[in-house]
Amino acid sequence: MKQKIFRIATIIIFAVTLLGATSCRKGGINGDLDGQWRVITIENYVTGDITEPQNIFYCFYLHTVNLTAPSVVAAGKMTYSGNSLTLEFPYNNDNISLNRWGIFTSETIFKIERLNSSHLIIESGWARITMRKF
Repeated sequence: MKQKIFRIATIIIFAVTLLGATSCRKGGINGDLDGQWRVITIENYVTGDITEPQNIFYCFYLHTVNLTAPSVVAAGKMTYSGNSLTLEFPYNNDNISLNRWGIFTSETIFKIERLNSSHLIIESGWARITMRKF
């Protein structure tokens, strides 16, 4: 009788563990892009300035982008196609300046110059932004 109860308990524990390990996990869909990126430099094409901002980040995940410094300052929609990145901030009603992140319009299309697991370089008509995964 004890062996039968032990077997049933073992099977239940195994089933719950297997089910818990495989359910409700939604991983990133954007490969190396997903994650938190620290801004290293922003080259502003309009002014010619190159800045090295401190503690500002881009956070990409699924179809969203969060701009943080270090808390979330602005959230937007993201479209990633492998060689380009479109960021939209339609709900930026407070007119928060996104210039600190190298964003000068509410919808910006970036060309991805370099993307791997630790470095990201994106470029728009306004700026070139170099980042490192945090």
